[in-house]
Amino acid sequence: MPKKPIHALTGRTVRCLLFDLGDTLWFRKDLAVWQQLENASNVQAATILRQTVAPTSLLDRSDIALGQLLRDATDEQIRIMIRQDPWLEPDCAHAVVQVLQQWSIEGVTRDNGAAIFEALRVRIPESRPLFDDVLSTLTTLQQRGFQLGIVTNRHWGGQLFQEDLHTLGLLNFFDPRHIAISADLGIRKPNPAIFLHALNALDIPPEEAVMVGDSLKADILGGKMLGIFTVWKPKPGVRRQDHLITTGATTAAHSTPVLPGNHGREQHDDLSEGLLITDDDYVLAHVQNREGRWDQHMQSDIKPDLIIENASDLLDIFTEVGVQ
Repeated sequence: MPKKPIHALTGRTVRCLLFDLGDTLWFRKDLAVWQQLENASNVQAATILRQTVAPTSLLDRSDIALGQLLRDATDEQIRIMIRQDPWLEPDCAHAVVQVLQQWSIEGVTRDNGAAIFEALRVRIPESRPLFDDVLSTLTTLQQRGFQLGIVTNRHWGGQLFQEDLHTLGLLNFFDPRHIAISADLGIRKPNPAIFLHALNALDIPPEEAVMVGDSLKADILGGKMLGIFTVWKPKPGVRRQDHLITTGATTAAHSTPVLPGNHGREQHDDLSEGLLITDDDYVLAHVQNREGRWDQHMQSDIKPDLIIENASDLLDIFTEVGVQ
């Protein structure tokens, strides 16, 4: 059965597909499993904190409660830092130090903050399984000759993250040189520089690349700044929202929802269905207006070139390398 023509793709040369990770290639396990894993990390962080600082009234809490308080406060501080400069990955170790200073705990060094933040890491294989069609889709795309890369916003990177990718089998498809991780590079989507880091390593110009991701404000906007063909794979909860509106993008169902920006004050009860407070779309929707082209883009509707429900949908679209 021949593929249906996609106007924005017709005549475009495609040699490479870039992928986001969270909610694009993998998803979070059920809440009970996630909470169990977070609790274990929280206890580790609380233990390091107790070993680092003199006793205070704050430390009278249980390890789980103290660790959860530390995680929540650090997450909030990181969100504040991202909104101050959305193109840069925040110094998460410094975020921990700032939180402790706000708690009137002094004398904590950046190295201490780094150790505590590292303890909060939740490893990927135990907490985020791949979608069922991911490995087969990547296998087929690779067999068809497409170059593959990753561009992801993550606060934890480094060798442990590479080990997690290896455990999941993703390094069979993605060369580490072609993986751009915000934590390792110090820059974040939608900053064009993080996309170019992966594309330069692949030796692929932006106009011959495709970006696949779940975030309109990070994946889609960032890709469009470089002229990359953008594919939005929204979270199921986001896709179900009644207030999604029709745009000019193409979908298998011939409808084109787009997630409107949220311009209100930050309140966790203003989350759209399917979003988490740590998601890029939520964090970036609350960036304060400042002068410049960046904010004009951020406050406008963002239209992907294509919308899919599953990674395997890509196989009906990108059947061969070259002119589409």
